[in-house]
Amino acid sequence: DERFEIKEFPASSVPEDADFAVPVNGDSMEPIYQDGQLVWVEACNELRDGDVGLFMYDGSGYIKVYSEQTPLDPSAFTDSNGVLHPQPVLISYNEQYAPKIVSPELGFTIVGRVLS
Repeated sequence: DERFEIKEFPASSVPEDADFAVPVNGDSMEPIYQDGQLVWVEACNELRDGDVGLFMYDGSGYIKVYSEQTPLDPSAFTDSNGVLHPQPVLISYNEQYAPKIVSPELGFTIVGRVLS
């Protein structure tokens, strides 16, 4: 739809595992990622602790470092088999921004892994 723009890049400038690129918006990931910079993303739905990812959370998109913690409310992260899952935390490189502790009721999706 109108929210997306298709651009062509030389194949040599696109990482092998990249599925798409998105622009960085804001300074929360400085000094590594700058406002306006394009980052390449490999689509996936799982990340390891410390991976930089693209996320949808509470209706907004974020590029952040993925981390996990012991859930603040274990009942919200226990599945129907009684297995307790870790609570995601989204971390900025810029220390002016506090970590975002994910609340399951606000909707959270891992979109992919940032490659560059």
